Amino acid sequence: MKKLDVLQIINRPSITGGMELYTLNLARELRKSGHNVTLALRSGTEFYSAARAEDFKTIPITRGGALQPYNIYSISRFLLKNKCDILHAHTGNDYWPPLLAKWLTLSSGARVFVTRHILSAPRGFSSKFYFQHVNTVCVSKAVYQTMQNFSARGSKMKMIYPGIKLENFRPSETEPSFRNKFNFCAGDYVIAAMHKWFEKTFVILEKILSAFGDAKIIIAGELKKNEIAMIESSPYKNRIFICGVIKNMAEFYSSANMFLFPSFDEAFGLVVAEAMAMGLPVVTASTGGASEIFEDGSCGYKVDINDTAGFVSAVSKIKNDPALSAKLGETGINLARNYDMAVTAAEMQKAYYESLG
Repeated sequence: MKKLDVLQIINRPSITGGMELYTLNLARELRKSGHNVTLALRSGTEFYSAARAEDFKTIPITRGGALQPYNIYSISRFLLKNKCDILHAHTGNDYWPPLLAKWLTLSSGARVFVTRHILSAPRGFSSKFYFQHVNTVCVSKAVYQTMQNFSARGSKMKMIYPGIKLENFRPSETEPSFRNKFNFCAGDYVIAAMHKWFEKTFVILEKILSAFGDAKIIIAGELKKNEIAMIESSPYKNRIFICGVIKNMAEFYSSANMFLFPSFDEAFGLVVAEAMAMGLPVVTASTGGASEIFEDGSCGYKVDINDTAGFVSAVSKIKNDPALSAKLGETGINLARNYDMAVTAAEMQKAYYESLG
């Protein structure tokens, strides 16, 4: 099959979230397959530096709204000077510039793709018009269903799960650096959690700490001032540890015995797949894209987001049964192979080729 010329567009300054890392990994896999990949990025940012360090070709875009004139100009200029088969935008503010640039430059042969990674439906007539003219990649069945209910007739949609670089998540080769950093004892039961929805999920964390005196919770990501204040005023503050922004998430998971992800509105949940790849039993909410990653009881448990006692019970099942915990972890490692970035990239390439006819 012919090699494609692809422009990947993501208007984020750093690689601290799942979507940013997913976009970079997708670009890597596409290039590994022989495709000609260019990245549209904000100049002078961490993301830009990382891309340049790997010798990716780049074009500049700037921060701004969906109709940022400079971004439309920059992509149009690229299209006038280069052959391009695919323009793929990965965040909401990036959606309109590639489509408008395609129209302005009369690049009828190019196909515009957008990644849809939020559960809420778009709003307004302009959105219905927009999604009739692009190829939408939904990151989960939940997102796909939302878009099906919203989109106008003729909309082109695919459901492709995001992937992780499995080679970066090897339990036996990873140092439990945060367990060492916080001087945890061998008998401490460490639960890894994320900073998202912290105000809503803090009650779950406190109930778990109340139920298990030897439990400690490590939290990845930056917390807001009011969220830090919640911890400081908690009777369990000495058992909650903030890890901040983490570059090597494998070390975070390796420091824990379990991964807790009570997600309120997660479109997919790459962190769940990462934790599984690291052999951690997982407990997550039974709604949203994160609930699609595994079957209940296979490598962890899914709980109604409003059932605080249910989360405590699920943690108890795993914590109090080491044999079960080991079995769930081993199953998770095997299931995580379904979410390897190579699998995602192959599905994406198939979608690209199908759009070109």
